[in-house]
Amino acid sequence: MAQKTSAKEKEREFIIECIQLYRDLPALWNVKSKLYHDRDKKSMAYDLLLSKYQEMFPKANKDDLKKKFNALRTNYRKELKKHMDSMKSGASADSIYEPTLWYYSDMNFLHDQEMACDSESSMDITQNSDTQNSVEDDVEQNTVCL
Repeated sequence: MAQKTSAKEKEREFIIECIQLYRDLPALWNVKSKLYHDRDKKSMAYDLLLSKYQEMFPKANKDDLKKKFNALRTNYRKELKKHMDSMKSGASADSIYEPTLWYYSDMNFLHDQEMACDSESSMDITQNSDTQNSVEDDVEQNTVCL
């Protein structure tokens, strides 16, 4: 059992190293970076990360690597959402959700990337505009019933 735990710990340490390398490669995660939009730079960054990843998983390919980091980011995003939702609810400091994901703090560099911007639905604007136009038409035609 101790050997299994040791292997699990080694894998976790290795994943943390990979996350740290990933953080240093903004071409793979920072949508605001010019590198992110450069296919060649992104491919080179994946190759660099893949060579690191293959130290522990020698048969891994680029698709395996992308799936792994997609899973890591998805789990991070879920924990971040739980944490942010608990803060919005007006809960006391004692009841704010504390993330339990073992690599959460290592992925915190993605915080700005994962947070959705407040947006307004264009459907609401269109419907409000249509309603306003309809009311104006009714007023012009004197068909408004009061």
